[in-house]
Amino acid sequence: MHLRALEFRALALTIALGGSLLSGQVSSRTEEIKQARRKKAAETAPEVASKAEQRLNWIQDSHVLERFATGYHGLTVVLGGLGTGQGFALGPQYLRDHLLDGQMTFRTSARASGSRAVLLDAQVTFPHLANDKVFFDFLAQHRNYPRVDYFGSGPDSQEGNRSHFRLEDTSADFTLGFRPVEHLSAGVKGGYLAVNTGRGNNDDVAFTEDVFTPLTTPGLANQTAFLRGGFFGLYDYRDSPGGPRSGGKYSVEYMFYDDRNLQLHNFRRLDLEIQQYIPFFAKRRVIALRAKSTLTYPNGGNTMPFYLQPTIGGSTDLRGFRPYRFYDNNAIVTTAEYRWEAFTGLEMALFFDAGKVAPKRSQINFHDLEASAGVGFRFNIRNSTFLRLDVGASHEGIQIWMVFGGIFP
Repeated sequence: MHLRALEFRALALTIALGGSLLSGQVSSRTEEIKQARRKKAAETAPEVASKAEQRLNWIQDSHVLERFATGYHGLTVVLGGLGTGQGFALGPQYLRDHLLDGQMTFRTSARASGSRAVLLDAQVTFPHLANDKVFFDFLAQHRNYPRVDYFGSGPDSQEGNRSHFRLEDTSADFTLGFRPVEHLSAGVKGGYLAVNTGRGNNDDVAFTEDVFTPLTTPGLANQTAFLRGGFFGLYDYRDSPGGPRSGGKYSVEYMFYDDRNLQLHNFRRLDLEIQQYIPFFAKRRVIALRAKSTLTYPNGGNTMPFYLQPTIGGSTDLRGFRPYRFYDNNAIVTTAEYRWEAFTGLEMALFFDAGKVAPKRSQINFHDLEASAGVGFRFNIRNSTFLRLDVGASHEGIQIWMVFGGIFP
């Protein structure tokens, strides 16, 4: 019995030692596999993307864009803000808020681009009158855009008829609004608009007056000045207007235009817009929807001047088409975007745009829409889109847009 006990203990010790050695070998082999996987992952990691992410993270962490936007004692550099197709613009801006104990904001700016487009403006706002129930805004503005494309009026205009003209206008407008309840505002608007058109400065594109005639393009031979006025209503419960991730915005505006010089272009204009933002995954992903329509009502035998007709195509709608691709008296456009946060400071988007123009209001519907689709990149600071890069495609080609600010105002 004693011998058998010793044999049994020896056998158990052998098994234990063998198991321990086997376990050590398995553990060692597992660690080798893990190291090999880590080495392979390091060798195959996309170095360019990693560097790009590091640079964006540095910009975010060092608050470069915030410092740039804040400026010095109200003086800043403002980027963009000109009409689509006028080129990269920048210039000085002077902004002072919290004047008169927070009751007044003053802003003025001058911007210019390489195409010699110019925008000068001055604005005075009283945003919190009557315990924040009333607001007043006055904006004076002068624009000189030497490269505005025109393809002719109507949904069947041809890309091959592309021309361009200079649009120069001066305006002064006021807004008096009321906030009866949270998120809701309504009020009246009015002002003066003087318009002049002429030959542009793009030698690679035909001049509009050489391609079209005053008979087919009302307002081409003679321009005029307008008194305008009307009313508006707005319900806006977006969580962050500069870069919304939830909520919605619904607006209506009805304006009268009185031709002061020619009495040929008296009309009324109705603008309707709906925006809706549907978040999920803790607002890290968003579906953004927009529908917008403009309807015009010329008085009697009056006509719409071509330079005030609604247009679609460009950086904010139908992004697969050239700027101002379609003109007519009435327009409708819809947009859907799927947005997701790639990493801090960068948001990506897939988008689809559809819309059309029509000479008659009864033809504004969802039949025979032009369409475009694409992908976008949005760089954000302080919950607002600072820079947007969109690439859109349509049956007329591919367009690339780099714009300061968001897609929907």
